Formats: sequence, structure tokens, C-alpha cells
Amino acid sequence: MTDHPYTDDDLRAEAARQHATLAEDPDYVGVGEQMDDRFVHYEVVDAEHGDLMPPPGTPRWNDLSEDEFDEAQQKIHDLINGAADVSEWAVNLGADNLQPSTEHAITLNAGRPIARIHFAFEPDMPEEMRTALVEGIGDAINEAGAEPEPVDDTDDEPADSDSDVFDLISEIASRLRDATDSGEYHAVGLIYDLAMSRTTVAEARAELAGIEFGHV
Repeated sequence: MTDHPYTDDDLRAEAARQHATLAEDPDYVGVGEQMDDRFVHYEVVDAEHGDLMPPPGTPRWNDLSEDEFDEAQQKIHDLINGAADVSEWAVNLGADNLQPSTEHAITLNAGRPIARIHFAFEPDMPEEMRTALVEGIGDAINEAGAEPEPVDDTDDEPADSDSDVFDLISEIASRLRDATDSGEYHAVGLIYDLAMSRTTVAEARAELAGIEFGHV
């Protein structure tokens, strides 16, 4: 029997609940107010060292036009509103004195991210030990042959396979070698959209058919 009518797990659970409510239904106006005087291109380092100042001339959010600012504000609000609830993880990491890493992550893809492993380490853990741990887990995943099949989200159309994607990328790259006009840049955009899963194989093939390449 403990000296208190609650356990450590009870404390963590309540802390996680309250942590989650802080991000619920974010105030839209408040999002814009917090953007004021903050840099657009901005890199955050650990709290001990504070904010890393960007190069001179880096714009602040309030340097944008009104329309640009409003669009960014809406997107940031939506990102906050749609953020995953990791409050329980956050509370437990802090209670266990583990620091999440921004440099180590493993993502499994099937045309889009379907699983992601994040890491948190004891502050004094050597960098080589962290790297060995992450690489060891990555090797174990590879040895297990964890290559997820693409998921078909439609009833009528099959999902694009990895081989279809890479075959089309190869075809675009082959034609791009001889390109000398604006078609080159259009094709580069197609490659980027395919790599980022922003277009399907069918859509990219149709767009590729309409590109005119200059040849030497």
C-alpha cells in the first residue's frame, strides 16, 4: 500500500489528458498572433541553446502580403488541428528522462508513409550508440523483408505498384537526357511529383504524353 491514493500511472494518465486538451480546437486568431515577428525560414535547436537565428534578410511571417499570411495561417491552424495525439508518449518520455531525437527516424512506405518509428534517448547516450541502435533496428526490418504492398483505396482501380512507378521514372529520365527546351523542366516536375506520391502513374503518363521535348 502506498502513501497516496493514486499511483504514478494515475499521475501520468491525468497529465497526458491535460496535455492533449491544450491542443484541442486551437484558436484561429491566436495562431496568427503567434506568427507575428516569427521567422518564416526558421530552425529550432534544443531548448538549452534557444533559437538559432536565421541569416540576415530572412522574412518574417508578417512581412508576407495579407493574402499570403492568411493562407499560411489557415494551413498552420489545420496542421495543429489535425496533429496526432501523442500526449501520452510525450508525458512518459519526459517522466522517464528521455529526449526525442529529430535526427533519427525510420519510415516504411507503400507509395505513402504507412508506419514510422521515432526514437528517444537518454541525454547522455553517446551518438555512436544511438546510431548503432537505429541502424540495428533498420537492418532487422530489412532482413525481415518488410516491404509493405501498396494499399488499394478504390473499388475499381488497382493501386500503382512500385515497379510501375520506377518504370515510368526510368522512361521519363531516358527522354529527359535529350531534352533541351521547357519540356525538360516539366519532366523534372513529373519526376518530383512521382517521388513525392503527389500524382499517380496514370496521371503522370497522360501528362508526359503532352510534353514537347527539344532534341539535339
